[in-house]
Formats: sequence, C-alpha cells, structure tokens
Amino acid sequence: MAKFLLVSSLLGVVSFQGVLASPKVYPEVIPGPGLPSLAELNTTTAELYEMGLPEELDTRAEVLDKRFEGLCGPAEAAYTRVEDIISCYNYLRKLGSQKCVAKENTIFCTAGSAHVYGSALNGQTTSRCDNVAKAVLWTVDHCTRKDKSCAGAQAVWGNGNMVATSVNKKW
Repeated sequence: MAKFLLVSSLLGVVSFQGVLASPKVYPEVIPGPGLPSLAELNTTTAELYEMGLPEELDTRAEVLDKRFEGLCGPAEAAYTRVEDIISCYNYLRKLGSQKCVAKENTIFCTAGSAHVYGSALNGQTTSRCDNVAKAVLWTVDHCTRKDKSCAGAQAVWGNGNMVATSVNKKW
C-alpha cells in the first residue's frame, strides 16, 4: 500500500509539472479576405499575441485627419478583450505597406472575440495596412477600460476617408 501511495503521488507531481509546462493557447488570429495569411508573413498567432504593444509610440499617429472624431464604444456590447485587438494591431503592423482596401465594414482581422474592420466614408478607399494599425493603436490607447476591455473607432492615419473600428465580433 505504501508503494502504491508513493507511486500515485509521484505520478501526480509529474502530471502537475506537465500542466505547468504546457504552452499557452491563444485564440486564432484570422486575416481578412484578400490579406496575407500568417504563414505568408512567417508568423504565428502566439507571436502576434506575445508581441504586445510597441515600446515607443509613433507620435505622428496622434495627428489624424480631423474629418472624423475618434470615439470609444459606442455601446457596452461593442467592448471586447484588448489583447485580441492588440494581436490584430500587430498583424496589421506586420503587413507594412500592403494595401488594406475598405468598402463598407471590410474585415481586416479577427482574433478571439475581436473584429478590426475598415469602412470607407465615400464608397471605397485604400490605405497602407500599417496606417490602419495606427488607428487601431489609437483605440487601444484611448478606449481601454480598467477591466482590459476595449472598443472604438478612429480615422486611418493619412486617410480621413477610412475609419478603422475595433469591436466585439458579435456586436
């Protein structure tokens, strides 16, 4: 009986260590239609989540087109996990000069419970995806609540005809 208890307790310790060593699982980051896959960018969902926000913000990102006043929310149901929005920010930033084309509510990225989409104020418009990322960053910087939920919209840097919206995908 003593051997059984000893073996059982050792197996329990080994099993517990296995749980501690398990890699963290993140919600999948899904590029919008027509945008490069994560494999094409040589990146993974985990990398996009683990990148976090840049250490130094581009101060030019604050100088956005005045035709659109950034907003938070606008409804409680729009709020989602800021970590999901940040992973989409990192995806869009990695796209660099890749063109993000928006018509009406064109999805650029889905991650976990979040959607980041672009809307053209007049028909259709195109912007660099890293400039779309700057608008997403504005939302993260200005609209994140203490409970780490976030939602909002801002004009894309350099293109006041496109608005980037970061919200709960069920909203």
